[in-house]
Amino acid sequence: MDWTLVAALAELLGALAVVVSLVYLSRQVGQNTHAVRTANAVTAQSNFRHLARMFYTDREMGGIVLRCMSGDEELSPVDRFAAYAYFFDFLKTAELAYYQFLNGDLDASLWESSFQFYHAYFTTPGFRAYWSERQSAFVPEFRKAMNDWLVEPSAIKRPDMLVEAPDSRLDAV
Repeated sequence: MDWTLVAALAELLGALAVVVSLVYLSRQVGQNTHAVRTANAVTAQSNFRHLARMFYTDREMGGIVLRCMSGDEELSPVDRFAAYAYFFDFLKTAELAYYQFLNGDLDASLWESSFQFYHAYFTTPGFRAYWSERQSAFVPEFRKAMNDWLVEPSAIKRPDMLVEAPDSRLDAV
């Protein structure tokens, strides 16, 4: 057998191996991207559900947060502080989801549907007051987006308006 022919066959086999490796790697990258996006979707939804769970598992705290969302000035400092801690958690959860969305790690349709709920909370008087005092605790991209979002009306009813009852009925929640 001619060594030139052996060398040519070896080069051809090497080139084929490189092509097969590239196809395999591109498939793996695609699967990894899908896995990351799925994990981020699960995390975003779990975080939001965890925040919402407080409203039905701790009705007293839910009532405090709801009163604070509505802008109730009669809250004690301790209750306002507790509600502000909830607001911080809520906003940090939204900030993380938005960051994942901006980086292409969270599906756009999932972000948009989740955003409708986030936005309804953001536009309550209490969240607005909290945001105006504490926005420097968030990354610049989220601050800019929040300030833009706050000029838009919410597409869905705000949480503090879901319960329509006379005066201090939020205490009963």
